[in-house]
Amino acid sequence: MTTINPKTVTRLYDLASITPLIGIEDYTDGMYNGNIFLNYHQAQKNQHNYLLDEIGVRKGFRLLDVGCGLGTLLETARERGVEGTGITISGSQVDICRAKGLDVHLLNYKNLPQEWCGKFDGIIANGSLEHFCQPEDASAGKQDQIYREMFQIFSRLLSDNFKPQRVATTAIHFRGEAIEPKMMLKNPLAQLFDNENLHFSILHRGYGGYYPVRGQLESCAKNNFILVNEQDGTDDYRLTSEHWNKLLKKGLRNYQVQTAIFKYFMKRPFHTFWLVASQIGFESWPWQFRGENPRTVLYRQTWEKR
Repeated sequence: MTTINPKTVTRLYDLASITPLIGIEDYTDGMYNGNIFLNYHQAQKNQHNYLLDEIGVRKGFRLLDVGCGLGTLLETARERGVEGTGITISGSQVDICRAKGLDVHLLNYKNLPQEWCGKFDGIIANGSLEHFCQPEDASAGKQDQIYREMFQIFSRLLSDNFKPQRVATTAIHFRGEAIEPKMMLKNPLAQLFDNENLHFSILHRGYGGYYPVRGQLESCAKNNFILVNEQDGTDDYRLTSEHWNKLLKKGLRNYQVQTAIFKYFMKRPFHTFWLVASQIGFESWPWQFRGENPRTVLYRQTWEKR
């Protein structure tokens, strides 16, 4: 089973580790609470606190952050007296997080130490599960199996110390029907006149991953968790993505940023090209959230163990 495309996803986050140079340290949606003029960093902090509240953190609470990025959520958790542990498949992110004094490990969520079973009082997967299934998996009919196994793993990791036992996830979903996964594997340049397939094939090359559809996670979780809260954060992600877009365009005029991207381009030219194209050229990343009925929707979901 593929589960995570280590090449694309690891390369993505290794390159993304340069984004603090332009003011981006978090790769998830902020929460603007209807205020489009809210400071971007405050919006991100709002989202962190929302997720921590959803799983009921308190002093001494043991949190697992699955796909912890640059550790911004873990930093907020630490401020609240939480014992946070993070995992990521990016070595660059591990180094950055450990430099902040955070407990972060280079691990795939499927290969955690046996002694971690029953260790955590709550789990957050903030945008990471979008990478757990690849178009190849979806094409082979494995998507549900991957999500069922994910919830089974989360269930085993939770302790009995705090009740209720909860997991919070944020994940982009396809709005309506899923795109045909085989189209995401085709060369984007061969789909220039098919707007939807063009954008999703670019996103796959830059980010690696395949989205669920509405209700799919709930169906896959039913033997282990029930969905107790759901919030639509699509417009928040649109605002966040547009802010990233402005920062990236401005950052590309910075010599230090140019140098960092060039060095990565020399190692990974194709991946660098498509990742930059997804943000600056074709703007496939913000495209998915634009318009009255954007092609994707962002759900913040809270799951309670049965």
